[in-house]
Amino acid sequence: MAGEAKKKKLNLLFKPELKVRPEELDLNLVGILIFLLCFGALVMFSASSSVAVRDWGSETHYLKKQLQADLIGLVLMFAMLTVPQRWYRNYFAFLYFFSCALVLLVIPFGIDSHGASRWVQIPGLGMNFQPAEAAKLFMIIFMATMIDRLGDDINELHGFGVILALPIPICAEILFITKNLSSAIIIYGICFVMGFIASEKSKYFYAIMGAAAAAALILVLVVNNSGVSGNAGFRLRRIAAWLHPETSTDATAHQTLQGLYAIGSGGLWGKGLGQSVQKISNLPEPHNDMIFNVICEELGLVGAWALMIMFVILLWRMYTIAANTKKKYEFMLVTGVMAHIAIQTVMNIAVATNSMPNTGVSLPFVSYGGSSVLFLLIEVGIVLRVGIVNYRGEG
Repeated sequence: MAGEAKKKKLNLLFKPELKVRPEELDLNLVGILIFLLCFGALVMFSASSSVAVRDWGSETHYLKKQLQADLIGLVLMFAMLTVPQRWYRNYFAFLYFFSCALVLLVIPFGIDSHGASRWVQIPGLGMNFQPAEAAKLFMIIFMATMIDRLGDDINELHGFGVILALPIPICAEILFITKNLSSAIIIYGICFVMGFIASEKSKYFYAIMGAAAAAALILVLVVNNSGVSGNAGFRLRRIAAWLHPETSTDATAHQTLQGLYAIGSGGLWGKGLGQSVQKISNLPEPHNDMIFNVICEELGLVGAWALMIMFVILLWRMYTIAANTKKKYEFMLVTGVMAHIAIQTVMNIAVATNSMPNTGVSLPFVSYGGSSVLFLLIEVGIVLRVGIVNYRGEG
C-alpha cells in the first residue's frame, strides 16, 4: 500500500502530459529559431562593438547582456513546453489587469532613457525590464481567451466592438505613460489581426482599415503641403522628416539618411561582417532599431533577403501548427504570436528603409533588447506546446 501511494505521488509530479519527447517538437521551427538567435548575436555584436567600447569600455558589453537574455529566454521557452494552455487560460483576466499594473510601475520606478521612461530595473540581475513587452504576451493570451468565449458573437456588431475596445486601456497606458507609440501600435495591431482572423464578418474590419488609411493619408498630405515648423510636435516632425529627409533639420532625418547610406553602400554582397562604417558614429542605436541597416551594409542585399526569408519560414512553420489545431483558443494563440512577429518585423524593416515614419521598433530575435527576446521566446514556447498537443491528437 505504501508503495502504491508513493507511486501515485510520483505520477502527480511527473504527469504524462508534462513530459515532452523530441519527436513531438517541431524541430524545423526550433532550428530556425536557434539560427535567428545565433545570427542575431553575431550581427548585434558587430553593430554594437564600437558603441560598447565608447560607452562602456568593453566591446562585448552588449553581447554578454544579450546572450544572458537569450539563455534565460530559451530556458523559459522550453519550460513552456510542459505548461498546458488551460493553466494560464484560467488567469486571462488577471493577466490583463496585471499588464496594466506593470505599466503603472514605470511612474514611480521607471528608468529614463532617450527622453522617455519605459524600463524598470530588475534587482539583482542588472537587467532592465520593459513592461510593454510583457503586455504583448499577456494580451495575446487574453484576446485568445476572449475570442474563444465570444464564440459566434464575434460576428455581430457588439462582438466586433468588444474586440476593438478591449486593447484600448493598455495601449493608452503605454502611449501616455511610457511615450511608446510603436508598442501601442503593435499591441493594437496584434489584437486587430486576431479579431480579423477569427471573425466571419470581415466588412467591419475592412471599414476600420479603410478609415485608418484615409486618416493617415490626409495627415500626410496636410504635413506635406503645409510644412511643419520647429515648434510642432515631434511626431509631426517625424512625418515631415520621413517625407523629405534630405531637406529636414530634424534629428530623425539624419538617422534616416545615414541608414539609407548604409543600405546603399552595402550593395549586393556587402562590405563584409564587421566592416560597417556607418555604425561607428553616424547611426544612432545601430545594435537596436537600425540593425537592419548595418546588416545591409555588411552583408548586402543578399544577406538582408536571406534574413527576411528566414522570418517567412519561421512564420510558415507557425502557420502549419495553427492549421493543424482543432481548438479555437489554441489557434488564436498561435495567430497572435504570428501577428506579433510579423508586425514588428515589417515595422522595423519599413523604418530602416524609410518606408514609414521613424519609430523605435526592434527586429525580433536580432536586435539588442533583453525584454523583447525574453517574451518572444516565451511566445514561441506557447506555439511549440500547441504543436505538441497537435502531435498527440489532444486538440
